[in-house]
Amino acid sequence: MEAVDRLPTLAVVEDDRTFREDVLMPVLSHSGFSVVGMGGALELYRSMTRRSYDLVLLDIGLPDEDGFSIAAHLRGLAPRIGIVMLTGYDSTQDRLRGLRAGADAYLPKPVDMEEVVTTLRNLARWVVPEASPVHTHARWRLDERGWCILTPRGMQIELNLAERQVMAMLAAAAGMPVQREALIARLVKNAHDFDPHRLEMLIHRLRKKCQQAAEEELPLRAVRSVGYVLNW
Repeated sequence: MEAVDRLPTLAVVEDDRTFREDVLMPVLSHSGFSVVGMGGALELYRSMTRRSYDLVLLDIGLPDEDGFSIAAHLRGLAPRIGIVMLTGYDSTQDRLRGLRAGADAYLPKPVDMEEVVTTLRNLARWVVPEASPVHTHARWRLDERGWCILTPRGMQIELNLAERQVMAMLAAAAGMPVQREALIARLVKNAHDFDPHRLEMLIHRLRKKCQQAAEEELPLRAVRSVGYVLNW
């Protein structure tokens, strides 16, 4: 069967609505990207609970969180994601700060849209998976019953009931953030009677248990203002 290439998914995070919707999104859509626009960090994090992105075009001066912080958070959350900063902060110090935060490219405004498109296309060549045969390789996973985590080295880490419930939801949405409220609802009937810190402690202990047993870090990350994502 012949493989069908998909469009690179692109989140455009820009609080200037006119610039975002009248300039960036139309040009990028016509240039071969599957584009979703948003005005700030919270919109981005919430959107990431529903879909994954190959690329993020990111402003710095956003209303709820600055782009430097967002870039650093995204880089820790999804190491392969492509991040391009498009901003009016054009000093050498700002550029270096953006690159150190995790941006792959830093474009100061005003910028020619052809440069933006070319930068994103070049980056997409590295971050978008190519259609190819699946090769099995050692990775983290759940066993068939869901009561054990299997490590890349073949070790089994037994789960208690609460850990199994949480891991089942995270594994089912692997690569996509799951909201804290959804995880809590899986653990208890009445979420209002549940202290959210208990979920944080459960995740912390699970990570620690995996680290101690396997001497490897479980690829489970917190998504700011949203929940958790399992990247395996």
